[in-house]
Amino acid sequence: MEYGIRYVVGADLSPSANDLALKKEHYTLLFIKDAGCSLYFNQVLLDFPANSLIFVPFGTTLKSNPEETREFVLIYFTESFFSRSDWDCTFLHNFFSASGNSSTYRLLTVPEEYLFYYEFVRTHLEMARKQSPESIQHVLAFNIIKQILLLGEVYLGDRDRARFMEESESALVVNRFQQLIMEHVSQEKHVSYYADRLKVSPRKLLVYTKEVTGETPKELIVEGLVRVAKRLLANSKLSIKQIAWQLGYTDENNFSAFFSKEAGESPKMYRNNWKK
Repeated sequence: MEYGIRYVVGADLSPSANDLALKKEHYTLLFIKDAGCSLYFNQVLLDFPANSLIFVPFGTTLKSNPEETREFVLIYFTESFFSRSDWDCTFLHNFFSASGNSSTYRLLTVPEEYLFYYEFVRTHLEMARKQSPESIQHVLAFNIIKQILLLGEVYLGDRDRARFMEESESALVVNRFQQLIMEHVSQEKHVSYYADRLKVSPRKLLVYTKEVTGETPKELIVEGLVRVAKRLLANSKLSIKQIAWQLGYTDENNFSAFFSKEAGESPKMYRNNWKK
């Protein structure tokens, strides 16, 4: 399932449950109610304040605290579900990359006068799930989730802006590098192209990306290419051969081998899984 909503308390999220909400490839929104709550982020137990909205980045492992008795709301969605356009994809990537890495999150305290928004989101997402046909469900859920993220961008933007003004040169360059990847990776896969656009040497770019993300420029390019491939496989009606051509592969088998290695399953299997 590309998105979902869960009401979590106690041991509702456990590895033994094979829960879709636990998959690392999901982005997650947590609505913490007026009693607060605690849960495990990447095996570290964290306490969250009452009336807060938590934006959880791609790659985070969540597990609920078995001793917790306070309920919270969990909304999860995949990148392919949210990214209906290049703008959506770039926005999503930039919004969550502001957290720095997959072990962090962004927290927004909801003012008391906006607490009704909890019920608004819960009610309308539940309504979306009950609509028929499924295409209507997806459109409603997409619009609600997008609104949450856009509001998060507005309210968190002022707070983060001062921090970004003080960020190191390396962080600013890497942020721009990741934006360029999302815009051009279908056509450009060479580190030298991005280094030229950023006006730094490939060696300097390597130093910056290792410092900020722990990864090499090539690894970040590959990750960006896989994201685009997943979005096309999940959301487009293009054949796998057409997708391979669009991503710069003249041989469908070469693309399939690349995707299988990086994603852990073949393009055909990935597409079929999202149709279930």
